[in-house]
Order: sequence, then structure tokens, then C-alpha cells
Amino acid sequence: MYVVNLVLVLLSLEILSTSDAAMTMKQLKNSLEMMRKACAPKFNVVEASLDELKAGRFANEADKELKCYTMCIAQMAGTLTKKGELSLSKTTAQIEAMLPQEIKAAAKEALNACKDIQSGFKDPCEKVYFSAKCAAEYNPDVFFFP
Repeated sequence: MYVVNLVLVLLSLEILSTSDAAMTMKQLKNSLEMMRKACAPKFNVVEASLDELKAGRFANEADKELKCYTMCIAQMAGTLTKKGELSLSKTTAQIEAMLPQEIKAAAKEALNACKDIQSGFKDPCEKVYFSAKCAAEYNPDVFFFP
């Protein structure tokens, strides 16, 4: 079942990234939910912790499992380099291809404000987790996470 969800998410991402139309807010939320269902079972995280991330609340003292869940999401979104770092160009391309028009500019602004956060961490899971935390804090009104 998880493989089916992963395939559906990847197909959705591929179709949307090759079309001219970005997602609607409803489509974005549905895609995020599919990503959550694909990544969550891989890590020992409780639903309440995932709900905190979804609400944009990232604890400073999160455990490794939760941090690596965020990396799984970033991998599924196609925004990481082979070294496990967030790629500015890949993330910008995904923003352009997928996000609804009304939040693209704010998402790019948050990305640019948080692009160097990952340099303060060695662990790839921490790089992604704290970059996402920065984006959530930078502009909570346009932050969406599974």
C-alpha cells in the first residue's frame, strides 16, 4: 500500500511539474497528505508530532526520527541534492511548478531567507528539519507541510 501511495505521489509530482498549471490549494493539500502517508510509516513518530509540523510548530529539541521524516518529505518533493542538502534551484523549480500562484512569491521569499540555515548542520536530517523550521517561522501564513 505504501508503494502505491509513493507511486501516486511521484506520478502527481511528475505530471504537475511537466504541465504549465500549478496546483490549486486543494490539490496541494491532497498531495501533502499522500506524502505524509508515504513517509510517516518509515519513522518512529507519533501522529501528534506530525500534526505539530503540519501546524508549522517545529521544536528545537526534536528527535532524529522526526527530523528524518522531514528529509523523507523533501526527498519525495525532489528538492534535495545527492548529498542530502536542500537545492535552491530544485526547490525554486518545484515552487514554480507546483504551488498555487497566490503563495509562490512568499514561498520564494522564505526560501531565500532560509537558504543558508542548512550550512550550520552536518546531519542531512537536521539540515532539512531546521530549514523547514526557518521557513515556517519566516512566514507561517504560507507554510504547508505534511
